[in-house]
Amino acid sequence: MKVLHKIYLIIPNWMKNLILSFTLLKQRKIRYGNFYKEFYKSYQDLFYKNEETVYNYQLKEVKKLLLECFHFSKYYGDIFREKEISEKEINEMKRYEQILDKLPYLERNNIKLCNTIIQNSSRKKDYKNFTSGTSGTPNLIFYDKKSLQIGFALWKRFHDSIGLPPKFSSVRLSGKIMVSPERKTKPFWVHNIFDNQLFMSTYHLKDENIKEFINKLNKFKPEFIDSYPSAIFILSKYINTNKIKLKFKPIAIATTAETLYDHYKSEIEKAFCCKVYNQYSSSEGGPFITECSEGKLHLNTDSGIFEFLNSSGNPARAGEIAELCVTSLRQWKTPLIKYKTGDWVRIVEESFTYQKCKCGCLMPIVKEIIGRQEDILFTEEKGYVGRLDPAYKGLNGIIKSKIIQHSMNQIEILNETDKEYNSHYEQKLIENIRDRVGKNIVITVKCVKEIPLGASGKFKAVERKFPLPNTEK
Repeated sequence: MKVLHKIYLIIPNWMKNLILSFTLLKQRKIRYGNFYKEFYKSYQDLFYKNEETVYNYQLKEVKKLLLECFHFSKYYGDIFREKEISEKEINEMKRYEQILDKLPYLERNNIKLCNTIIQNSSRKKDYKNFTSGTSGTPNLIFYDKKSLQIGFALWKRFHDSIGLPPKFSSVRLSGKIMVSPERKTKPFWVHNIFDNQLFMSTYHLKDENIKEFINKLNKFKPEFIDSYPSAIFILSKYINTNKIKLKFKPIAIATTAETLYDHYKSEIEKAFCCKVYNQYSSSEGGPFITECSEGKLHLNTDSGIFEFLNSSGNPARAGEIAELCVTSLRQWKTPLIKYKTGDWVRIVEESFTYQKCKCGCLMPIVKEIIGRQEDILFTEEKGYVGRLDPAYKGLNGIIKSKIIQHSMNQIEILNETDKEYNSHYEQKLIENIRDRVGKNIVITVKCVKEIPLGASGKFKAVERKFPLPNTEK
């Protein structure tokens, strides 16, 4: 496969377009196959149902999931026998907590170490995916057709909820290597002809190329843009700084895979004159969190069961930063039961209750998606520190910035800057950060030419280099 990919990168772009288009056409038959319409209709209905209706759906699906794991997953089968959980007990449970509360949490490393025995042997390996590898080498995850089609039915529901029509032109900015990273001249994109979808390379989003990206967007005129937050932010910053008026207006922009900071969101909405929606899922096949038209982040509870654990591993309370622990109802080939995702959110009272939102959905909400555990800083004075993007508000000249906490009392900030940046903004940034992390923290700032991207072309705006107290060994 590596040899084929190397060949793909050097062939002419028109050939890349054809190969990509026919490859995705073949995948479309798997993604939108026999079960898709049934799932889509069901999820459309469930999104607006009350707690009792959704709980009964969860109970039915959890029962099916546990029974399949009982018979066809050696990993879970061994746990059931160890906990003396019988098939009869699963069949007769009235609440899913009766069984789930007895089971241990599934750690991320378990998927890597026990992948084969975790898998459901009754289902085929119809598709494989890789996690981003933020905590080491990527995990290989398998899906069957049903799991894939559930995921795409949920995506379609999200697209409906943000006002997209049945068919639309789209642009995707992600870290997939669609164009050789060494390429110096356009095109920095590949076109999926059948779905009118443009894949743009985030690896080429540099000053010398950004005009080409904007020109292509103006010609293509996408109705929808799906992007890493950092990638679309870089484009937006350039557009706004240079007072460029685009020749199109998308219906919506959705971001994924990285933390969507508030200053990113405002910059993007200013540049593209449309609403930006945040959403969360995982490469492993975890449940969804999606932003609605009212700006609320809804837990898609029909896609899975959510638990919130604080830094000590106990059930979190409203107002705390909490790790997401999930039981997925959309991943049947590689079951995720009580899976500790390593992703963190800030919860509120509404995270535990069903209340009608103005968008019509009753499903619970979270206050914000923090991101990976590595995105949370810790200092003795302030404790756990989540998002630091407000510290950048009103500061000009910073194109991209990365905060690295090397130790409990040492923070380094890397900045990519332009001509507007000066010592006043730098000092103000240090003061703003210190207000949030504590007065006794040593903060150094370095201006660099380029901050490299991380795994899968993602940009980590915050990184902590030591374990959180009580959460890591």
